[in-house]
Order: sequence, then structure tokens, then C-alpha cells
Amino acid sequence: MSRTELKEDAFDLALGILQVARDPEHGFKHSRHFSPIFKWDLQKEWLNRFSTHPQIQSLVDERFGVPWPSFDDMRAMPIGSLGFCAQQMFRQLGMNPLPPVNKNLRKVADTNKKEEYVSRRLRSFHDIHHLILGVDTSVAGEAAVQAYYAVSQQQPGVVAGLSALMTHSFICPDEHRMIWEAISFGTQVGLAGVFLEGCRWEEGWERPLAEWRSELGLTSLLEISPFQDEIHRWETLPS
Repeated sequence: MSRTELKEDAFDLALGILQVARDPEHGFKHSRHFSPIFKWDLQKEWLNRFSTHPQIQSLVDERFGVPWPSFDDMRAMPIGSLGFCAQQMFRQLGMNPLPPVNKNLRKVADTNKKEEYVSRRLRSFHDIHHLILGVDTSVAGEAAVQAYYAVSQQQPGVVAGLSALMTHSFICPDEHRMIWEAISFGTQVGLAGVFLEGCRWEEGWERPLAEWRSELGLTSLLEISPFQDEIHRWETLPS
């Protein structure tokens, strides 16, 4: 990489971090500035290491993926199940369960089928990770998930998004404490060895959310979560 290209990439990343910090509600739009990350040797090394994780490698080798049930099918599942809770969350928050593809990042990922699969799977289940961890979709909630990713995946690219959310805490002092408590929580979950990325969620939509959490070792960790109002929010029918 030439010095000029390095400067351009550094400027683009810095711009992305500041834009997301100032406007986190439109983070997807600003994430186009994070595309230089995919050129990092550290990021490429991470992909090779991560994709050979015992729980990930089988998914990659199979290109495992099962179509999601419809919202109506999920709603008919047992109350408190993963599928039931997921559709509750998606419906009430007006969320798209399958986020749109960031074309700028996809250009890089398309050159590597393994990377494309891993990237697509992580993106597809990002909101399920929010649900399993019992964190909301606020800036603090996203900070918790990104902090967890930084520890569990050891992915260098996550640092950019996490840096933006940290910076946001200085721009908006009223959110400062909650963001840092969320980062602490996500970090502790990762350090405890919880690993969400290798789960075959598609095979367990009808399993209770509480059962998933217990199996993953989350039950006691949720007791120290700063998101106590969120943990069981989607497990019952709306009043």
C-alpha cells in the first residue's frame, strides 16, 4: 500500500467514525467509509482464523443456511420461544430481519466466497444476537453487542464501529454512563466464553429463549446487565 493510499484510507476511516459518532441512527449509511478495513492484513488473518473455529468451520463448509419462517409462523410458535420473541421484536420495532447489503463492503467480500458467507451470516443474525443478549437497539445496546464481538470474534474491523460509539458518548454526555456500562457488559460476556456466532438458530426457533440463554451460559451474566428492562421484554404477548 502506498503512502498516499494509506492516508486516503485513514482519512476515510476517521470520517466514518466521526459521522457515525454524530449520527448513529444512520450508521449503516456512514459505514461505507469503513470499507478500507477489508484491505487490512489483520482483517484477512482474522477471517482465516475465525472461519476455522470449530463451531464456524462446519457452517462454512456446509454453507449452512435455512430460510427463516414467516412472521406469522413465528407468531404461532410457543410464547417465549426464540421465534416468537424474534417476530415480536421485529414487528414492534418495525425492523427488517435481514438487513440490506452494504454494497461498498460487498465489493470486497465478493472476491472471497468464504468471507462473503461469514459476513452475510453475521449480518443476518446480528439482531438475534441483540435479542439473545437482552440488549436494546439504542446506541448503548449496539455498543454492548460490538464490545462482545470485539472479544468473542477478535475481529479488528469491529474496532472502527466501537470507536464511533465510544466517541458518541463524549458528544452526548447524557448517554455516556449507559454506553460505557453497556461496553463493560458486552466485554464481560465475551470474556466469559459465550459464543453466539456458531449457533444454528434456524434449527431452534421453537426452543424457549430462556433455554438458549442457559445453554450458552448467559443466565448469570444477565443478572449484571444494565438492560434489565429489555431482557424479558419480548417473551410475552403485548398487553
